[in-house]
This record gives sequence, C-alpha cells and structure tokens, in this order.
Amino acid sequence: MIEQAEVELANRHGRLHPSQRGKLLDLNFWVAAVLVVAGLVVAVLLSAVAETAAEGLGTIVPILAITAWFAFVCWRRLADVRSGQLVATTGWTHDFGTRRPAGDYPIALSTRLSQGYNEHYYLKAGGRVRPLERKLRERIQPDRANTVYTTPRSKLLINVLPA
Repeated sequence: MIEQAEVELANRHGRLHPSQRGKLLDLNFWVAAVLVVAGLVVAVLLSAVAETAAEGLGTIVPILAITAWFAFVCWRRLADVRSGQLVATTGWTHDFGTRRPAGDYPIALSTRLSQGYNEHYYLKAGGRVRPLERKLRERIQPDRANTVYTTPRSKLLINVLPA
C-alpha cells in the first residue's frame, strides 16, 4: 500500500509518483491510442483500394490528420510519464463559490451546478480552468496558500497540497 506522505513528498520535489501514472495513462489515453492504430489501419486499407492517387489522397489525408492529432495527444502524455516532472503553482486560493472567478488570482475555486443539483468543481491555476475531482476538492483549503501540481506538456492536474 502506498503512503500518501510518500506521494506528497515526491510531488513537493516536482516529481510524479509512480502511483500517479494512471492519471496520465487513463481511459482517454487508451482510447486515443486505439484511434491512432485504427486510423493507420484504415489509411493503409483505403490507399490499397483507391483506384486513383487523387481519390486516395482525398480520403487518406483527413484520416491521417485526425490520426496525427490523437498521436500527438498520446505522445504528450507519454512524454510526461517518462520525464516524471511536475509544474508547481503556489498562491493564495480564492473560493468564488457559484460565481465565475473574476480577476487574476494565482489559484481560484468555483462550483457550477448542472440541472440545479449536481455540483461540479473547477480549479483555475496557471491561467487554465480544470475540472477538479471531488477528493482533490476536499483536500484544497480556500483562503490560504496552496500548491497545484500539473504536468508540463499535457497540463493535467495531478495533485493539490497546502503550501
């Protein structure tokens, strides 16, 4: 069993703990990887059955463009896992409740209601707004200094710790 203190220590040193790799190699990563393979297979099959070069290029180029985007998404996440580096943003945390964050705050929290009763939490740090998981929302403390840890390339939220 992995100790939370061990994970926090690694994050405070700007490193991704091995137990946090699953946040990068999640379902979104694997769906993108499958789409890359499927796009390459479809491109090869379409080029084999195309009767003219123009017909082949007209169908293959858009497929390869989409495939390249998904490959780029996979590459960014894999590069973040390989480097193991984290970017820390430290600052005073403002909780705006159900209002949108106004102004330029280092870290801002907000809550949005969907259909009037489901709460969705958001964190704004480093100029980006990210969805905030409930367990991280419970750990962040408003009206004090916190540190937000994100990956450098894919900009995924990894952890939030009191500063």
